[in-house]
Amino acid sequence: MKKVLLFTNVFFLLALAFIIYDENLYKELLRTNSLICSYTFNEFDFHYIKEPDSPVVLMLGNSLTRRGNWDSLLERHDVINRGVSGDRLRCICERLKFLKNTPTKICFIEGGTNDLVNVREPNIENLFNYFTQIVIFCKNEGKIPVINLITYVSPKAGRYYIESNQSIFQLNNRLRDYAIKEKIDLIDLNASISIEKDKVLKDQFSTDGVHLAPNAYYIWSEAIKGILLKYKI
Repeated sequence: MKKVLLFTNVFFLLALAFIIYDENLYKELLRTNSLICSYTFNEFDFHYIKEPDSPVVLMLGNSLTRRGNWDSLLERHDVINRGVSGDRLRCICERLKFLKNTPTKICFIEGGTNDLVNVREPNIENLFNYFTQIVIFCKNEGKIPVINLITYVSPKAGRYYIESNQSIFQLNNRLRDYAIKEKIDLIDLNASISIEKDKVLKDQFSTDGVHLAPNAYYIWSEAIKGILLKYKI
């Protein structure tokens, strides 16, 4: 018994020492978004529930997408919601394998919030490349890609909201230039729900400084409807 306790204590001390010693490495992993993507069964429940027999619209993203009641918002019943709460762009790219051969015609791509909000010195270039990977996947699958620019956050999001919004501004500029070059449709909610000169989300359009309120979803859905009408989908 004493040997077991001794072994347990030694293991605990070694683990604690490693954590303290390697704290900078852990912080670097967080900063560069290099931690392993992990999901619970519930977050993948959309792989097991009944969905439209002939889905047309694919909503891909994180919790902002996940929380949208898209059937009701878009007034149709051929929408697949592939939003996962807390997801990062790299993890969204890993999930693309679940979307191969999905008979949808158009994909609305949303993401980046979890990669940028309260993350010190994010790698904008890497995040931009993840977006392009998703766009290329959609094109190769015969889907029309539509990029949703990342919405700003408000002071409620945390003490680093200003830095977060600066990073969002930088990545959005890269995405806007890319979309123009590749002739890809964009949805820019910031024009309607943020104070653009201050780069900050208006409180009336958010529940907590990050997630969107129902009135913001209405504006988002109207923009989506416009694009669907454009392509006669």
